[in-house]
Amino acid sequence: MNTQKGFILLMVIAVLTAASAALAIASFSARLGAKEVGVTIDLARAQSAADAVLARAALGLGEQKALYADGRPYKFIIDDVQMTYRLVNNRGLIDLNGAKGKLLTAFFIRLDLSRSDAEDMAAAILDWRDKNDRARQNGAESRAYQNAGLPPPGNRRFYDVSEMRGVLGMSAALYQAAAPYLTAGPGQSEPDPATAPALVLSLLDLSTAQRNEILDRRREGSAPALTQNSKPKKTEKQGKNQGSYRLLVESELPSGTKQAVQLVFSTGPRPGEYAILSRRTVPIGQGAQIYETKARDVNY
Repeated sequence: MNTQKGFILLMVIAVLTAASAALAIASFSARLGAKEVGVTIDLARAQSAADAVLARAALGLGEQKALYADGRPYKFIIDDVQMTYRLVNNRGLIDLNGAKGKLLTAFFIRLDLSRSDAEDMAAAILDWRDKNDRARQNGAESRAYQNAGLPPPGNRRFYDVSEMRGVLGMSAALYQAAAPYLTAGPGQSEPDPATAPALVLSLLDLSTAQRNEILDRRREGSAPALTQNSKPKKTEKQGKNQGSYRLLVESELPSGTKQAVQLVFSTGPRPGEYAILSRRTVPIGQGAQIYETKARDVNY
């Protein structure tokens, strides 16, 4: 009898324990679900706020006291979302469609490739974008891609920086390190120093004093000095601020949620007119790392 009572008691305890566990799991799932919904709402708010910043930036390019598109930080608050944004003229980046092999080699050396590997990477990019199928020295054309089990090179201009992932020899890590400094532009051979990030400045034919002056002007909020490459060529039928830009936006919501996005957009002939070309999530702090760091000199 006592044995039966003990067994029943154990069964009751087991049922109560299972019920408590189920209740705890349900409660945790409900809290987790509510948290996920909250994060989703926060991210949607951050995206809407970033779109508002984009509209503000595009309009600001045409104002009398225009925004400077050289990577300096600006602050903006909307709907209790605090944002830091950086507007960048893509003319300050290395153009995959126009950069010479010497500049590309120096760039990849700056990203810690050996000179031999950097020369191979530069040659592969030049072969990818040229129209013929004849491999240059250290380069790669269709046969090399076929042997590596990869799709053939484009043999045309790059339409987007992401296409560089398909260049023979390009690793995921190298792409992540290189992409922030590159653009798929109209074929500009040299970046514009006035809007170039520090790493790109270190590759250009400038003295250390000239590079530091450009970076100091950004930190102090002074107007950037115009250079030979600051304006489109006369053959380029563009308005004053018509061109391709990159917008880096970091948002922080009252809940503590943070998000960083990169928007690439082009501007039209009328003030405030723009079209979004791409939108990507980027690491928090990437903008400051790229545009507020003084790069060491590179000899090549």
